[in-house]
Amino acid sequence: MKKTTNLLLTALMLIAFTDNCNAQLWKKLKEKAEDVIVKSAEKEIDKTINGDSSSNDEDVQGVEKNDTESKTTVENDSNEDLSLDSPEVWRDFRFVSGEKVIFYDDLSSEQVGEFPSRWDLVRGGAEVVKINGEKAIILVAETSNIITPLFTTKDYLGDEFTIEYDIMIPNLEEEKIWYMKHELHFNDAFRNSDAEFEIKSAARIEGWAANSNFKMESISVGTQNAWHHIAISYYKGKFKMYYDSKRVSNIPRFDMEPSMFSIGLMCYSKNETKHPYLAIKNIKIAHGGGEMYNRIVADGEYVTNGIIFDSGKSKIKSSSLGIINQMVNILQDNPDWKFDIIGHTDSDGTDATNLTLSKERANAVKEEMVNQGIAADRLNVIGKGESQPLNTNSTPEEKANNRRVAFIKK
Repeated sequence: MKKTTNLLLTALMLIAFTDNCNAQLWKKLKEKAEDVIVKSAEKEIDKTINGDSSSNDEDVQGVEKNDTESKTTVENDSNEDLSLDSPEVWRDFRFVSGEKVIFYDDLSSEQVGEFPSRWDLVRGGAEVVKINGEKAIILVAETSNIITPLFTTKDYLGDEFTIEYDIMIPNLEEEKIWYMKHELHFNDAFRNSDAEFEIKSAARIEGWAANSNFKMESISVGTQNAWHHIAISYYKGKFKMYYDSKRVSNIPRFDMEPSMFSIGLMCYSKNETKHPYLAIKNIKIAHGGGEMYNRIVADGEYVTNGIIFDSGKSKIKSSSLGIINQMVNILQDNPDWKFDIIGHTDSDGTDATNLTLSKERANAVKEEMVNQGIAADRLNVIGKGESQPLNTNSTPEEKANNRRVAFIKK
């Protein structure tokens, strides 16, 4: 009996020991798996923070630039990397540019190394440079820079307007940047900004508009050492702001009446050899941008200069797909509607070249709408070239207004 009891006790001890070993083994396996997951996540975070840009020394007209353009990627909801040029990234983009351009500066007539002639300096410093062959404005002071477009009045925005421009986001790690701030001013009280966003070492945008109670959505800056598109719309008190294809602010009642526009940039860096530059380009301010559907119903047409193409080509810039997306929605909601898509150009180039280009651009708009599900027989393409100007083509703004696409309801 005693022997049997001892055997039973021994067996129970072995089972307990085995269970304990199994538990320890599973615990170790679990810890190993968690460690792999954490390290993998940290690696992906480092990729996001550091960017995938390659390095290549290049002089940028007096400004030393250490990184050339890299493949531009954007982080989407499924954590896949997609090119910012991909229409899929911009498919839900709903920004509609204003119809009448009142200020347009692509810096084409500016002299490199000089202060941009169509701007006024409020604080800091600025000059025109070339970055990868394109002219841009860099803001050079180490602390605060504010520039504002030259107008004869300080009350030019009105109650319906849009503002667009591109901003260069430097490589935060290589430039040793620990804090950047981008300020927007909508009146001449420059001491306080009316909207702003910050970029810190975590490479995320955080900010507010109207006042600090209205926070912007916090998102990744995306690819560093690359251009990103800022778009702002204001429609009778409603304020929206976009960073690339993502809407980061949507305020139903802006707590001030915008009258003018200024851009402020500041950057703090631990780089002891040179201070990183901050750059902007392709600045456009336009009146309008309101209810597209209502304008079609009232006027039978919608005319826009907000569909932008590569210079001299028919490739649509992704940042202007918001208008096409809206037109697709309108056609989907009104299945019996059909449209003529009419392309117009400015007077640069020959008549024959512009006629061909205008039809190719109108056709590019049609192709994008067909790609989104609109039947091709609902859309007719016409090219008018430079034959129907709205003005004399004598200023950058007049040329921008003539480069337009008209949707005429049939």
